[in-house]
Amino acid sequence: MPTTEDFISAATALAPAFGLEPRGVTLLSRSENVVCEIDLGRERAVMRFHRPGYNSLAELRSEIAFVGSLADAGIPVSRARPTIGDGYYVEADVAGIVHHVGVVAWVEGAPLGSPVHAGDANVVEQYTQIGVLAAQIRNHSLTWQPPAGFVRRRWDAEHLVGEAPLWGRFWEVSTLSDDQRLLFTEARHELQKVLGSLSTEPDRFGLIHADLHLGNVMANGGHLTVIDFDDAGYGWFVHELAVALHPVVEEPFFPEARRAMIEGYRSVHSIESAEENLIDTFITIRYLMLIGWFDDRRDLPNYSYFPTLVAGAEKAARQFLHA
Repeated sequence: MPTTEDFISAATALAPAFGLEPRGVTLLSRSENVVCEIDLGRERAVMRFHRPGYNSLAELRSEIAFVGSLADAGIPVSRARPTIGDGYYVEADVAGIVHHVGVVAWVEGAPLGSPVHAGDANVVEQYTQIGVLAAQIRNHSLTWQPPAGFVRRRWDAEHLVGEAPLWGRFWEVSTLSDDQRLLFTEARHELQKVLGSLSTEPDRFGLIHADLHLGNVMANGGHLTVIDFDDAGYGWFVHELAVALHPVVEEPFFPEARRAMIEGYRSVHSIESAEENLIDTFITIRYLMLIGWFDDRRDLPNYSYFPTLVAGAEKAARQFLHA
């Protein structure tokens, strides 16, 4: 397992390939990807060591194209920095593990929260703008023509609750109790029926960020920027809203956050009541997805959240089944 020092050393050695002369390198986070801050003196950049086996090079290049198109459309995102040669990624062996490595522009500010927690109640004020951003991404999906060779995953019924979900078979996780596995299996079967009935036409299903939680929204004063399109792909637009709301589901201000987000969303794109009513269903899906995600990453520091996540998933699954 590579150490922090291994990644810092690798980032320092790789920086010149992107035309960077670092004064210092700091490891910022170690989760889905390993992220380093590159100190350049008057400015900074972010270097990402992508999780091996998650995104292919073709998928990573497609991410660059999608994010660049969002930036061109005026949506606040972090653009990628090209290499000195031809492309945006280099390959690096870090302590015997090969990673695709890229660099994106530094975003000033701080995340609004984490994938599973809100920073504080003041985040309610930001949910209007989160709704605006989600709707802008939806509008963009309806008009943008991806380039030849574009490939990103699909967050459809098969890959959310099918036999081989993208984030793992959550209903079989070994650390769950027998009762929990039975509950999540029953919920999965019912969710398959619901998702199987939903339209995947472009007015309901298209390119989304797919991981628009509070940790992926940077705030600098009143300005928000969306980061980390690692999971971006084709999915239901309502899925985007559920992911954004999931970190505050158990907070007393959840109803206010939900109303604010829908208000912001509707200021840019309409959302019918039938679609809005699916938010709770997709919040249940988000809970279940995260069980599989965390189970595959037990070495991460935030795995300590797993018991709380499972409790929330139980509650959401029961509410879904008895709705």
